[in-house]
Amino acid sequence: MSIEKLEKLGLNKTEALVYVTLLDIGASNAGKISKKSKINRTTVYDSINRLLDKGLVTYVLQSNRKVFKAVSPTKLLEIIRDQETIAKEILPELEMRFKSSKETETSSIYEGKKGIKSILCDILKTKEYVCYGSSGKFLDIMKHDYLLFQKSKKDKKIIAHVIFSENAKKSESVKYAYSTFKYLPEEFISPTTTFVYENNIAIIVWSEIPIATVIQNKEVAKSYRNYFKLIWKTAKY
Repeated sequence: MSIEKLEKLGLNKTEALVYVTLLDIGASNAGKISKKSKINRTTVYDSINRLLDKGLVTYVLQSNRKVFKAVSPTKLLEIIRDQETIAKEILPELEMRFKSSKETETSSIYEGKKGIKSILCDILKTKEYVCYGSSGKFLDIMKHDYLLFQKSKKDKKIIAHVIFSENAKKSESVKYAYSTFKYLPEEFISPTTTFVYENNIAIIVWSEIPIATVIQNKEVAKSYRNYFKLIWKTAKY
């Protein structure tokens, strides 16, 4: 008899041992079960009480002593069927709770200029976004695509709030951008550029071949946006 298989059916190890012992020796008192199974009597009583609750053991009184007997193993199938019925009954409510509270999170990796252009196209479908980090790198690497992005933003009247390094105030990036800028000292600027738009966070590393991670999660985007608001208050025009 595989004790492990009984454990998979919901019994713990001692319950399984006590139940199998009763199947082997028939109706017995706790002392005999303890001796046969090599489990101390207190633990045997605890296991029997749980098996009684599960309906796998019954008892009768003989000379004011409880004599325990295992119920037919077919009871295991009955227990499983009962559990399945209960699961089916509560499943719709649990699914509803799961869908309402579980926020789906996905992440994608984009490599190269084409990958970055794909992210920019998504941003252009929104009404507004916030951005901070890496002064000048965007224009340096994306060049003409940067200018097209800014022109499209202006045409679509997309609202953009951007935090740059104060060293970039007079840069070409600021000159051609259709955005509202604030500035922080260089040491507080991230080496990456982070865009937060709708429920998305795009973190771009401006290496020779740029690479970006886009996370789609409502709560995470909210926390990034709140962080941006905090540093926006600190930054200066």
